[in-house]
Amino acid sequence: MTKLREPSSVVEMAEMCRYGQGLVSTMTEASNDDIKTAKEILRAFEGCDFYEIEDSLAKATDQVFEHSFGGKEVSELMVDKDCRLPSKVCAFWSPGSTVKFHDREELFPFMYLAVEDEDGSGAVIVFLVSPYFGALHQGHYTPGTEGTVFLSGEVQFSTEENQQIHAMHTLTVAAICSLINQPSFTKKEPAGSRQERRAAKRSGSYASDAWHKITWNIGEEVKAKLTRDEPVRCMPLHYTRGHWRRAEEGWKNTTLRKDGLWYQWIEGFWSGHPAFGIKKAYHAPKMGDAA
Repeated sequence: MTKLREPSSVVEMAEMCRYGQGLVSTMTEASNDDIKTAKEILRAFEGCDFYEIEDSLAKATDQVFEHSFGGKEVSELMVDKDCRLPSKVCAFWSPGSTVKFHDREELFPFMYLAVEDEDGSGAVIVFLVSPYFGALHQGHYTPGTEGTVFLSGEVQFSTEENQQIHAMHTLTVAAICSLINQPSFTKKEPAGSRQERRAAKRSGSYASDAWHKITWNIGEEVKAKLTRDEPVRCMPLHYTRGHWRRAEEGWKNTTLRKDGLWYQWIEGFWSGHPAFGIKKAYHAPKMGDAA
């Protein structure tokens, strides 16, 4: 199985993708839709926040799948408010992230580009972006009590396996955001080398503070402080899924469901702390196996 060149940082990945999408935008043999999408991706990069996700943190997103998304139809999925984007346009990359297509032997490196819809709905539109193929729209989700997940138009009429793959990619972004939006668990520092960031700044294609690396907020000092001040959190990090609970009309976060009864949505939440380990998810889908 052929493995193509992989970037060493999110800065390098962004530059590789910018070059690749630039080629697509000028290819005479590309479709009008592909050219339009490539130009939209390039414009989105100009105001984008780029996040490099530490490998162990990326694996923790499996828990969100296991507890919230596993075994459910797309129409039944609920996306909690913590899955909102950290900013209007975000790209997420984790070292070693690759995708394989059924008709190709190569493993293609990729990152996610997520854009908040400009219609004010708060919907998050998700793309797969790579230096080696045109950007692929996966779907979108809306975080919140009435949060929903939609797949891209053409995928809705494709095979069930293809729908599941697109839903997986769309919800991976939701899971990543759920963790990034927990400041007590994670910390943010500049991504890439100083030389890489300077070169990217000189290109004029990115915001000056666009590069972020997300890691766990752990260490003996953190562990000691939690043990002293918040002993209730001295357990491995784990995720409790959101769920519906019977309610009365007028209660907060209630909705009338198909059975004619009122229910209250209880948001999913993280418990414990990564300083004491991370509870393993056993039944989560594997990321990036196919596309």
